[in-house]
Amino acid sequence: METCARCGKSIHREELASAVFTTDRARIFYHKDCEEGTEHFTRWKEEASWTYKPTRLTEKEWQECGSRKHLGVWQSIFVERPEEDVWCPDCGLKIAKHGELACTTCSGPAIVVGTEQTHMVFTHGEPLFKLQLRCTENGHETTSYAIISGYTPVAVTPKKKGVQLENRSAAITLKYEPKGDPKKGLTV
Repeated sequence: METCARCGKSIHREELASAVFTTDRARIFYHKDCEEGTEHFTRWKEEASWTYKPTRLTEKEWQECGSRKHLGVWQSIFVERPEEDVWCPDCGLKIAKHGELACTTCSGPAIVVGTEQTHMVFTHGEPLFKLQLRCTENGHETTSYAIISGYTPVAVTPKKKGVQLENRSAAITLKYEPKGDPKKGLTV
């Protein structure tokens, strides 16, 4: 069982708790009642009140990667280092600093909280991913598609070795053909 960093009492397995993550994979857990007076949550409430809704999960849910855990990781690290990239310490998913990504509902800034690999590849063989996005302004949950390298913004950049397609014959290739003459207006 985890212990609360403020009161020192045990957090039961089925009890909802909030967590603060550090870049060296450390986690600090808090009871719902104990998080109020801590420096981290007070600072978060003052500096980023637009996103102040602590993510509370059970101990098992904090150990497994999922969209709600990634939202909690982003919230806890964002307050400490808002200018830096935010990575999930367990799966390596880059959660923040996708400047070109926007919520598909309201066009506000969004973060990637989960990914799904599709069986499609782009023109140059880059795998296409379905991204789960969370709007940081209104809290909308939306999805978008992106490739992990190439000509579009990098959206999925795991620290671990990249995911490889196991069955290349099952992959669908998307072909990009520009409209008009691509050399028109080009001078050398």
